[in-house]
Amino acid sequence: MDKPKIPTIIVILGATGDLTAQKITPALFNLYRSGSLPRMFRVVGFARRGLQDRNFTAMAAANLIKRASGPERKELKKFLSLFSYSQGFFEKKSDYVRLKKRLDEIDRAWGMCSNKLFYLAVPPRLYPEILKNLAATGLNEPCGGPESGWTRVIVEKPFGSDLKSAKALDVLLGRLFAENQIYRIDHYLAKEMLQNILAFRFSNTLFEANWGKDSIAEVNIRLWEILGVEGRGGFYDGVGALRDVGQNHLLQMLALVAMERPKDFTAKRVRAARLNLLRSLKTPTERDVKTRTFRAQYDGYRSVVGAASDSETETYFRVGAEINDPKWRGVQFTLEAGKRLGKSLKEIEIISRGESGKRNTLTFHVEPKEGITIRFWAKKPGRTVELEERKLGFNFRKHGKGKPAEDYEKLLWDCITDDQTLFVSSGEIKAMWKFVDPIIAGWQKGLVPLARYKPDSSKITKSDTSSL
Repeated sequence: MDKPKIPTIIVILGATGDLTAQKITPALFNLYRSGSLPRMFRVVGFARRGLQDRNFTAMAAANLIKRASGPERKELKKFLSLFSYSQGFFEKKSDYVRLKKRLDEIDRAWGMCSNKLFYLAVPPRLYPEILKNLAATGLNEPCGGPESGWTRVIVEKPFGSDLKSAKALDVLLGRLFAENQIYRIDHYLAKEMLQNILAFRFSNTLFEANWGKDSIAEVNIRLWEILGVEGRGGFYDGVGALRDVGQNHLLQMLALVAMERPKDFTAKRVRAARLNLLRSLKTPTERDVKTRTFRAQYDGYRSVVGAASDSETETYFRVGAEINDPKWRGVQFTLEAGKRLGKSLKEIEIISRGESGKRNTLTFHVEPKEGITIRFWAKKPGRTVELEERKLGFNFRKHGKGKPAEDYEKLLWDCITDDQTLFVSSGEIKAMWKFVDPIIAGWQKGLVPLARYKPDSSKITKSDTSSL
């Protein structure tokens, strides 16, 4: 896609936060260095702290300079000259009026109405106030006309805390913005290896022709993390592992594995295919919750700052899923994620049908080493016919041509260039909550006792846990 020509302003609401420092600003710098941003481009920070433009620029510089090499540092000063700051409290309409004046000043200097991208880099509980104030001051309205600037809004997960709250947020967003203005980020969709799933499936007929229950016995999707929740206890204790990564990342990964081939690979078709798959998930019954889910908490979690001393929040879960579609009938899908598991393992493992002990395995390694591995059986060298397991592997970073794009770099580029493929639709969010809500409700009823496990366990089974 061509480099955007219309001048663009990115307004970061929550500009002094960690997300801005760790993800948004570095991604924008990468886009700037590659020449991908419009020639006329600005970043305007908006947050409660009383900063001058120079203070905001210094904050951005302090983080970026740690990452930049010698040649990159020469470009840093010019990049940071595009930054400015407008102090504001999210609940005060008058501060949005002042923000609008700042944006209008930039437009007058450019001599045209620019694109406006509002990035809500704040906790989701602040969304309603911010969205209402953007609308009350007219900041949600695009300029109008084919040669004039658009207005878009980026919101981060979690999208609600259950189906009811997700619907309420969706109603509010829909009242203030058109669907094509709304970009809901699930950054996992931008990971190179997840994008590779569709490329692998639909570009290699050897695999796609046998993709389904006739060839596949089970699919295991794992997000194991070494880190705990230190520093995030106040947020995490009200969320838990299932809401944090299960309702979004894992279900999106499942959708990519099992969705039907879209008629074409436009954003509209791909998102519709993901939605159709997610809607076909069987809604768990109480019996399913009892027999197909497991939850646990690592020892010491309750001592984390922000966590309740009697917390029932899970830091690990395992959930079985079933797809109501003849193509996938009988295939076992298992979603598993947790903190303090002793190793980082983010992968999708697809196991074929066949003789026990002689099955083939296809694995998409998402992190830490991106790649694809196929395990198969072949004759062992020698006079007798004995089988041994062999492995075919592809290391994405080592063998792939071109430079991989980082998650937020790709997402910001897609938002600026109007590609919603890697962004979650309203329907997908509702379908994912419809699957997760009964599990959370069952856990809250005590259908599945909360177990505990030793931190840094490499794998958790029921024998490794004890009842809390």
